[in-house]
Amino acid sequence: MDFKHIIWDFDGTLFDTYPHTASAFRIILKKEYGVAENVLEIEAQMRISMSNAYEFYKDKYEIDEGFWRRFKDFSALYENQNAIPYNNILMLCRFIFSQGLSNYLYTDRNKGVLSLLQKHGLYELFADFVTEENGFADTPDPSALNYLKDRHNMDKNQTIYIGDGAADLLCARNAGIKFCFFTEDVNRKLDADYTVQNFSDLYYIINSALTKKINGNI
Repeated sequence: MDFKHIIWDFDGTLFDTYPHTASAFRIILKKEYGVAENVLEIEAQMRISMSNAYEFYKDKYEIDEGFWRRFKDFSALYENQNAIPYNNILMLCRFIFSQGLSNYLYTDRNKGVLSLLQKHGLYELFADFVTEENGFADTPDPSALNYLKDRHNMDKNQTIYIGDGAADLLCARNAGIKFCFFTEDVNRKLDADYTVQNFSDLYYIINSALTKKINGNI
């Protein structure tokens, strides 16, 4: 693997946000609709994709747009207090940065997530960010990835997108780049180019490739 451009998804990849986002959703749903949804079911819907969860609960409870705005505002505060990066994320992003490679963020979430990167010392390790405010269609539409590729003159063979779901995989495929699937569940399978259960594995893959390149073997 000889990658120079590493594009990260946010939810369930950089940060373990799903449990906290699901809890925030359950709190607002209970407060405004009097409904006590199972938080694990909410999380399962969100892990398919956030847009999937929105559509599922919008149809189930006829939730209006005002609810979603209030949920997003509350969720941002709730996550800022509770969500943390996955183990070894800071180490890996620092390593990538130190080797002259580049980290990028692509998320369907709004730019409020950047405060979490700042809070945990990750922000300065990223070369660019694409968030909801950029106005691109959600995954698996490849427009955002193509924007990053063009903006930074990325060679598609030296670019990889790291995410945690099928929509992320399709997004990478549609953009013509490699995909690394991150999952803590050994039973989840996707037809990804790489699959890792923890980010120590990804560190050793990148480090091994760099070592071989330095030694002239690749």
